[in-house]
Amino acid sequence: MTDGWVLLGRAADLAEPGQWITGWLGAVPVVVRNFAGTPRGFRNICSHRFAQMLTAPTGKGPLRCPYHAWVYGADGVPKAIPFNDTDFHLGDADRQALALSAVAVLVTGGLVFSHLQPDANPAPVKGWPVTEGPFPRRLPDGSLIGPDAAILERPSSQRGCGC
Repeated sequence: MTDGWVLLGRAADLAEPGQWITGWLGAVPVVVRNFAGTPRGFRNICSHRFAQMLTAPTGKGPLRCPYHAWVYGADGVPKAIPFNDTDFHLGDADRQALALSAVAVLVTGGLVFSHLQPDANPAPVKGWPVTEGPFPRRLPDGSLIGPDAAILERPSSQRGCGC
């Protein structure tokens, strides 16, 4: 399990209502979907038969389980259950009890982050100078961030490459 914010993808992949992205928070599959302009996140596990609902990295469409085709709404509650009247007989209270487990979502700098705790404090991520694009990036003070920042900050005579 992870106890922190994890980068899931690009906000551009959630630009239109109905678009979704999937990812993993540790060993937990999650999905974030654009519900009428609001990104909402859930564990990507059907509450009925515990199947992973969406497997592609990105897509567009409902949160639908492939097992029995249950469809979940913006609140995570099953809103469409095929054969409910004849097979399941689930009323409103039963549907509420089968709601998907929510996860926290934060969109900043063109990126989508998620956290397993639905009420996680976004402050650790909100202050990051993150933007979509290749590394390295420069902070407002001119220093570099990214995987090669320590090497790129040194003069070429100290890099050991003879260049």
